[in-house]
Amino acid sequence: MTWRIMMLLNWCEEITNIDPSINFRATGGWVKTVTGLDKSVLNGFSLVGEFVKAGDYKTEFSDGLYLDCNKEGKKSNPKQDFRLFRLKNGKLTLIDQVYNGKKNWAVELWDSVSEEIDPNYQENEVDKIMTIILDKTGKNVKLLKKLQIELDQVIADFQ
Repeated sequence: MTWRIMMLLNWCEEITNIDPSINFRATGGWVKTVTGLDKSVLNGFSLVGEFVKAGDYKTEFSDGLYLDCNKEGKKSNPKQDFRLFRLKNGKLTLIDQVYNGKKNWAVELWDSVSEEIDPNYQENEVDKIMTIILDKTGKNVKLLKKLQIELDQVIADFQ
C-alpha cells in the first residue's frame, strides 16, 4: 500500500504569497499535476499530468510538481502566465515560469520538469539546441527539412 501525504492549501493564497503581482484568475486559468514529459507534442499536453481543482478556497494537494496557468488581461485576448511549482512537505516553491506564453510555451519548461522528475538529469547541448529549434519551428516539417539540408551541408563543409 502506498501512502500519499495530502496538504490542505489555499492555492490562490499560496501563489499570491510567492508572486504578489499576480492577478489570480482575472480571466481564467487552471492547475495540473506534472508527472512526466511527452516530447512528441510541443504544447501544454507535453507536460503529462491530471488537471486538479484549485481556486480561492482550501483543498488537498499531495507532494509533487504542479503547473499553474493564470490568465490576466482582456477576456478576448488574455495574457497567459505559466508557473511550475514543487510542493514538498507543505512548502510550495516556484521552480520556473513563462510569462505571456505563446504557441510552444511548454517547451521552455522541459528542462525544469526533467530536472525535477529525474534527479540524475543533465541537460545536454543537443537537447538544448533541439528545444530552441522546436520552439522556433513548431511542427513545420518543410522548415525542419530545409534546416536538415543546411545542417548536412555545414557538416560536409567541416569534414
